[in-house]
Amino acid sequence: MIIDSSLRGVLGLGNASTEYYLKRIHEKYRKNKKEFSTCPLLLYQSDFQEINPYLPDQFSVLIPKLENYFSKILDFGISKLLVPNITLHETLDQMKLPFEIFHPIDLTLKYLKENSISEVTLFGTFYTMNSEYLDARFQKEGISLLKPIESDQKWIDDFRKKIYNKEESPSEINIFQNLIKKYSSGNPVIIGCTELSLFAFKENSSCIDMAELQIEEFLK
Repeated sequence: MIIDSSLRGVLGLGNASTEYYLKRIHEKYRKNKKEFSTCPLLLYQSDFQEINPYLPDQFSVLIPKLENYFSKILDFGISKLLVPNITLHETLDQMKLPFEIFHPIDLTLKYLKENSISEVTLFGTFYTMNSEYLDARFQKEGISLLKPIESDQKWIDDFRKKIYNKEESPSEINIFQNLIKKYSSGNPVIIGCTELSLFAFKENSSCIDMAELQIEEFLK
């Protein structure tokens, strides 16, 4: 095995999130290059059903499954791997990784500190919005992590499930974007779920998307 320090890879997970990441990677790459440019990368597609039932925190099952994927990915010589699932990085934190990853929490905290942002509201899965893991990470950096009221949390979680199943409606998309406007009136909203990224505002300082931060770092 020869590791190429410039070879980048993507671990294929849920269909909607993986498609989103690949689309945004190529869009951003083409914007910075020439008209028909596409980003050189390798996609290792997993069966997400082998992982999803054990999210967010059945680590005794998740870690061996990921170690198996990573051993195969390493054989391709990949040195930099993007994992298109925010929740899964809690598991990655407990593993010794054979390559560089683009950690959405680390990148978000770095962005917030560089922009002197001390308070944010988190949109994600119901689990993510109530995660002690995330709360502790943000508190350690002196950043207050707020969450929507419970009824809005449940609506957001139901909406992201509809996106995953491609069942979202235009009216629901409008409601979601209005919720972003509502909660970002005093401080930015953090998008911590890739399905929600599909309909979050782009290039808007009031809406900070963890997936976009990962993609930008991946392309550097």
